[in-house]
Amino acid sequence: MENKIDSSFERSLLFRVVAIIVCIIIAGISFFGLAKSYSSPESKINKETIKYLDEKKTTALELSASATAVSTLITLAPGDDGTPVANKLMDLAGYFLIVVSAIYLEKYLLTILGALTFKWLIPVSMLALAVYFGSKKELFWKIGVKIFIFGLAIYAVIPVSVHVSKMIYSTYQESIDATIDEANDLADESEASKDDDKDSKKSKDSESSFIDKAKDAVNSVKNTLSVTADSVKNMVNKFIDGLAVLIVTTCLIPVLVIVFFIWLVKLVLGSAISSPGAVAMRRGKDK
Repeated sequence: MENKIDSSFERSLLFRVVAIIVCIIIAGISFFGLAKSYSSPESKINKETIKYLDEKKTTALELSASATAVSTLITLAPGDDGTPVANKLMDLAGYFLIVVSAIYLEKYLLTILGALTFKWLIPVSMLALAVYFGSKKELFWKIGVKIFIFGLAIYAVIPVSVHVSKMIYSTYQESIDATIDEANDLADESEASKDDDKDSKKSKDSESSFIDKAKDAVNSVKNTLSVTADSVKNMVNKFIDGLAVLIVTTCLIPVLVIVFFIWLVKLVLGSAISSPGAVAMRRGKDK
């Protein structure tokens, strides 16, 4: 009987010592190795995510610049017919800048949460588990497991939201790029038309009266800008569609992912987290 007790004690003690050593090793790897990789924007782990965010930021800035340029062209047209459209485009340009700010926030959170998780939360959770294996107090087991789950959850928010955003954004990327190209072509055509008007005015007969020249110039510019305004009215919906896609993929998806992880963490941490010792004791009683 005594031999069985001694053998069980030795096995238990050996297991606890090995578990403590493993926890310390994991804490060291996380603090000195993984923290550097997951908190650096230049690491392979974060580089792909940051590259995607930079591409989306560039797209948002181009849409904002295109909306501003087209709005400016409309304001040059005689009369106030295009003013509502111009104002709407200026509002959209402001919303695109909000999207850019959200993208910057995601980039900063990616590295900040990586440092927080792998430099502090995981090492602290491993040390709490090491204390549990040394003292057999259930409190340290629960603290260690909860901190570990919470740390992984908060870090996973940005990568998971970016992955989901990629799937949605790739579907609409071609239409967004086409909107930018169309706006740039519209601006180029307007500039070319104004240059042609200037050349035609210079080539007119010098004997024509000054009043006739002025009338022709005004009518030419008016026709050119009215065509531009009509074209822009058809583009407003495209800008709105592009803005909606960027808001969903940049702002709404991360919020939904955060809400999902909060619910998941509450579900996991709210359930009973039993230690290996408690599970073994239950099994022994069942037998």
